[in-house]
Order: sequence, then C-alpha cells, then structure tokens
Amino acid sequence: MNLSVKSMFRRLWRQRLFSFLNIAGIAISVSACWVIYRIVSYEYSFDSQLPDRANTYRLVTGLIFDEKGDYNGGVSKPMYQAMREQVPGLKRVVPVFGQWVNTVETKDVRQRPVLVENAQDIVATDSSYFMMVPYTWLAGNPATALQTPESVVLTESRARSYFGAASPEAVLGRVITYNKEKTRTVTGVVKDLGYPSEFTAKEFFRLQQVEYPLAEWTNTSGSDKVYLQVATGADTGRIMTQISRIGADKWAEQTKHWSLPSTVKRWFKLMPFGDSHFSTYISEGNGHKANRSVMRGLIGLGVLLVIVACINFVNLTTAQLPQRSLSIGVRKVLGSSNRQLMRIIMGETFLIVLLAIVVAFPLTTVAYRFLGDIIPEGMLNYTAGWDFVLFLAVLLTGITLLAGSYPAWLMTRVQPAGIIQGQGVLNTGSNRRLALRKVLIVFQFVIAQVFIAGTLIMGAQMNYTLKKELGFSKDAVILVDIPWKLAKSPVYGNKQYVLADALRNETGIAAVSVARAPLSNGYNSSMYEYFNGKKQDPVRRQIFKKFIDTAYIRTYNMQLLAGRNISPSDTTNEFVINETAVKAFGFASPQEAIGKMIGQVSQTQFPIVGVVKDFHVRDFHASIDPVALMALKDVSNGLNIRLAGNDPAQWQATLKMIEKKWHAMYPDEEWKGQFYDQTLEALYKQDRADSRLVNLATGVAIVISCLGLFGLAVLVAFQRTKEIGIRKVLGATVTGIVQLLMSDFVKLVTIAFVIATPIAWWGMDRWLRGFAYSIKIEWWMFALSGVIAVLIAVFTVSFQAVKAALSNPIKSLRTV
Repeated sequence: MNLSVKSMFRRLWRQRLFSFLNIAGIAISVSACWVIYRIVSYEYSFDSQLPDRANTYRLVTGLIFDEKGDYNGGVSKPMYQAMREQVPGLKRVVPVFGQWVNTVETKDVRQRPVLVENAQDIVATDSSYFMMVPYTWLAGNPATALQTPESVVLTESRARSYFGAASPEAVLGRVITYNKEKTRTVTGVVKDLGYPSEFTAKEFFRLQQVEYPLAEWTNTSGSDKVYLQVATGADTGRIMTQISRIGADKWAEQTKHWSLPSTVKRWFKLMPFGDSHFSTYISEGNGHKANRSVMRGLIGLGVLLVIVACINFVNLTTAQLPQRSLSIGVRKVLGSSNRQLMRIIMGETFLIVLLAIVVAFPLTTVAYRFLGDIIPEGMLNYTAGWDFVLFLAVLLTGITLLAGSYPAWLMTRVQPAGIIQGQGVLNTGSNRRLALRKVLIVFQFVIAQVFIAGTLIMGAQMNYTLKKELGFSKDAVILVDIPWKLAKSPVYGNKQYVLADALRNETGIAAVSVARAPLSNGYNSSMYEYFNGKKQDPVRRQIFKKFIDTAYIRTYNMQLLAGRNISPSDTTNEFVINETAVKAFGFASPQEAIGKMIGQVSQTQFPIVGVVKDFHVRDFHASIDPVALMALKDVSNGLNIRLAGNDPAQWQATLKMIEKKWHAMYPDEEWKGQFYDQTLEALYKQDRADSRLVNLATGVAIVISCLGLFGLAVLVAFQRTKEIGIRKVLGATVTGIVQLLMSDFVKLVTIAFVIATPIAWWGMDRWLRGFAYSIKIEWWMFALSGVIAVLIAVFTVSFQAVKAALSNPIKSLRTV
C-alpha cells in the first residue's frame, strides 16, 4: 500500500470519532440518494428503448360532466378506423384493446390439462402493434402471425406457463381454448421485453375488422387504447385538428339521436408517448404510473441530502483543524506547498467518501426492506448496466469536491509564524469562519425543520382521511368479493344470496348486504334527467350509481333524511338519492325530492323514494358527487358483513364461522375477506408512500444535521476552553456553563425555525390542495416542529457541553 494512503488511514484511526461521524453522515446520504436514484431511473426508463419514440403519441379522451373535467385513457373503438381512413400524415395507427377472459384451457407438452382462470394481460390488436413495439421473435412471422381470427401470439413467459419447457418452435400450432368455446392456434412466440414498459400484454389476439354502430362512439373504456406514430416532419397540430373534427362530427351525429346538455363535452388529446407513464391524471385502472412532480421532488430531495452531508463534513473537518494546526505549520515550514496541503485534505476526503459508499450498500439493503411496500414493483429486478457505475462515480467525485474544497482551502491559510506565537489556525479571520459554520448549521436545520413540519402535517392528513366521518359506519365491516367466474357460473350463480341469508341467521353477525361498498376504487355513473313541469328543458346531471339491496342502508348505518328505503326488487324501479343529488336537480329540500321522477336520458323514469345524508363514494382527493342508490340484482357481487358487538376477541370466532360457511358454499375458492378499514387504507397507498418518503428524509436530515451540530459543539468547546476555566475559577456553576454553551445553538435553531416556517407552509399548502377534504394548517404544527428541533439540538450538544463544564479549570487554563 502506498505510504501516503497508509498515513491517511492512520490519521483516520487516530481521529476515530470524527472519522466515524463523517463516514456515517455521508453513508446515510449516499444510501438515501441511491434509493432515490434507483426509483427515479426506473420510472424514467419506461419504454426508453421504443423506436421512433419522439414521433409516437397516445390518443386519450377528455370528458366534462356538470363542469367537472376528467380524462379517460381509452378511445371509442371506431376512432382508430376513422383515423386510418381520414387523417393523412399518420405513419401508423395501433389499436390495443383489452380482452376479458374467464378461463384458458390447453395441454402442456406431456398432454396434461392446463387450466387458468381469470387470465390477465390479453389484448386484441393487429400487425401494426409489432411494427411499433420491438419484440424479438422466437418463432413465427410478425407480418403473418395475426392474419387469421383464430391466431394468437404469446410471449415467452406466457408460453412457458402454458407449455412448460417446450421450445418456441414446438409451441407453434398448439391449440388454446378460451371461455370453453373459442379455440385459437399459437402462430408466434416473442421474447418478453427486457425493459420496463406499459406494454404489459402477454397474449395477443387478432382484432376483428367490424363495422361499428354509431352507439359505439358514445362508449369509452380505459382498456381500449390507441397509439399513433406520425410521419417524420408531419404537423401534429393539423393531425390533432383533423382528429377533433372526426370526434365533433360523430358527437353532433349522436346528439340527433340522444339529446345531451351543453354541460357535457368530450374532446381528444394527443399525448406524447414520453408523457404516458407519468399521466397520473388519466383515469385508468391498469398499469403502473409515476407522478413526474414526485420524481422531481425526489431528485431535489437527493440533492438536498447530499448538500446536508457535505455541510456536515465541512463542519466536522474544520472543527478538527485547530488540533491539526501544529502539524500543518510544521509541513509548511518544511516546504510543503499549498497544492500539496490541499491534496492531503482532498485525498482524505476521497478516502472517507469511498469508505462511506462501501458502508452505504448494507444501509441501502435495510432501506429497501423498510420501504418494501412503496418501492415500484419490478424495480429491484431492473438493472441499468453502466448507469450504476456512472452514478457512483459522479457521486464520489461530486461529494469529494463539495465537501473537501473549503477545508482544503482553509488549510492553506495557516501561518507558520502564528503557530510559533501560539495563535493557532483560527486566529486570522476566525470569526468569519465561525460565522460561516453557523450559517451552514442554520441551513441544515432549515431543511430538517421543513421535513419535520411536513411529517407532522402529512401524518395529520393521513390520520384525518382514515378517521373523518364518511357518512356511513365502516367499523366492524367485512368485505368479501364474489369472483366474476362464480357469480356468472351456472353452478354457483346467485349463491351469494344464499350465503347472505345463512349468515344473517348467525348471532355474531349484525347485518349482511349483497352490494358494493360505499367508498371504493370502482364506480359507475350515467346521465340522469328530471323534467320540471315549469321548464321545457329537463335538468340533466351526471349521477354516480350504487346498486344495493334493502339491507344496505342498515348495514352501513346511513342516515335517512326523508322518505324510506328501497323496496325488495331484482331490477331498478325506484331511487334513494343523497343530499348533493337533491341540490343538483334543484330540489329545495330532501322532503321536496320525495316522489319526483328521474331516470337515465331517454329511458324510463322512476320515483325518488328516499334521501340519505351525503357519504363519500371516492377518496378525499375528490368531492362528494350526486349519488343514486337503486336495486339491480345481476351486478351485486360483493358481501358486506357487519359483525355484532364491539369486542375484537369475539370477532375471531365469527370470522372462522364465516370462512367455514364460505368454503361450504364455494369449496374450491380461497377465502379472501378483509376488514373495510384495510380496503380504505389501500386507497391512499400513494399518499402513504409520499408520507413514508418524507419521514425517511426527515430522519436522514435530522441525523446528519445532528452530526454537524456535534462537530460545531466540539469546536466551540475547544475555542472557549480558557473562558470556561476562568468562569469556573470565578464561581460559575456547571449548569450556568452548560446554559452558556447551549444558548448559541438554540439561537441557531430558532433562526432556522423562522426561515423554515414559511417554506414548510407553502409546500404543505400546495400538497393539501390535492385533497378535496383536508385539514387546516395550524400554527401549533410549526411550533411543535420548532420545539422538536430545539430538543434535538439540546440533546445533541448536551454531552459535549456537560463534558466541557465538568473539565478541570486548572488544566483548562494551561491549555495553549
């Protein structure tokens, strides 16, 4: 080993405490940055290898109902045909329509039957899809693989799940039966995409060329996607104008058959493909998306943590310079140049950063486990190749330069003559340098207090979303979804009602309803109208529909404000609406709404028989909408079971009883009941993920800031050694000296509090605007964050302050 490297290791060992603090601070920062880098690089890598990506777009649909706008990721099915025929400048129009398959049956290579239920990731498309997406073909011809309606193309992973270890060539010609009636022959096998992509399909059907009726232009499903590739140099503005004209013409044609109010609008948007993965504003249930603002926030967070770690290193390193002043002076007397002295500090910094990066690896593993539920699925299996090495190289170089430059420059300012006269390294300009360190400490605690305030406010909002009055009682309710295959099966069809009746007779159960939960991910809405006799034009409003039974209102303890519950029925023949629907239709009161007739546009109207108090049907990001409760037996596939009593210990026996009855009714189906509270928590998964990241950043910022504060405490105690000794000789108490030393640090944290408060308020106010229902930011939240910061600072400094106060005054007065 080189002699200079050995000497650096010896020095680090002699100053073990400071070396540990430096390495720990940078390691924590590097670990956090590495996690952030992995997340960000993974999200930005989606479809990065798609050819001609700059000319690829996705068409999405914009909708407005009652002045409330929304985007749907799908497009009316006939649109892709119209664009191919009527819009010039398009190189390729690619339809990708989702397919719903109940059962898939085939035989593996040993002729053993293979049955897959509720198969996912199946789409209908044509050969243009494989021209757009660069799959590697293992068997079959991309130009002819989807020529016939009976053909199907599989990815390698899907072929393996069906046919085991059979080669791709051996898979060709295999027959697969879908939904026990439609048979298809495998005509191609492609290799799975080797990078993150929104093209997640594993099975590809041929999209049938049909003449769509006019009614299809009114249907928009998020699973029916259309991608466009424009010709090089084509005018996308003109293309969008032509697409809009097609949509407007069809919309006008529809209004001749279906009268629509002026408040209903629809348009199309040509979205650059690079924005598709980040289009969180689009309503579509499938596929993983990322929020670009969150990604930018994470990048900013990583930069801040690196800066905090560098500040911490500067403070700790400069705190040691007084102890190194003699050796520095000797080196200068013996002829060492400023460049050589700077090389020593930069070399030590490089070595510390390198060791910190090594330590960061196990810390990162721990972080992955801690953040396991918010790490994007597939991220840990994705490797970015040389990006990993480049990132570490940039981090190593950047931190070394940022952290080491100022201490290296400061070392060159030592005057040998000052050492001989006993002035030390800090005599010349020491006040300015100490002021700089205080500014750096303030900066660290500004960041820390912003994070602390963010943690408190985000935590309060999460607590608010889970505990706020929802308009119904969610406690002690078990949700059980009846799989679609069971609900529609001739063997099991409608057995959910038999099971519900059996459960109602049990003593441990208070109520059972066969319906969908009030607040859930899925929802259904339609345009409803009310004809007021005094007006010629009807009042039309978009209404959320909830299909219920007579036990629903009682199961969820909803409050009836007027009228009665719905009557037993298998079909819709009356409505119970909420308060918001009362106002939407213009009724003066709930009582006035009773008996009025409403219905979907151009369909049969039925009476309003009851009005319930408003309740939430979507999460707190959305406001309460007009809702109509109605009977419709065919779509009621969920059990809502309210347990009796308030003792969780008694519930366990009831849950076992329910599971037993479930298996008696559905012997081959797994029991998957869960408490409604758990389902509601899952709705705020992204918000909780953001909160967890802020909590982690808060912890990292606090730990690193405390390390820097400790370093400054060591420096101040060293500088005031004689002053402390004199005060003790003159009768100062230990408590008085401790208070004296701590007062400066409390002032710094107080200054940081004043700066951090408006920054934290601005950031949290913007975050809370994303919720239709949110907490109010209170003054005490910032006061509490300031108190926490002061307590952290006092705790950090107290050890060094007490140690200095208890030191021998005689020894202190002899200190040079």
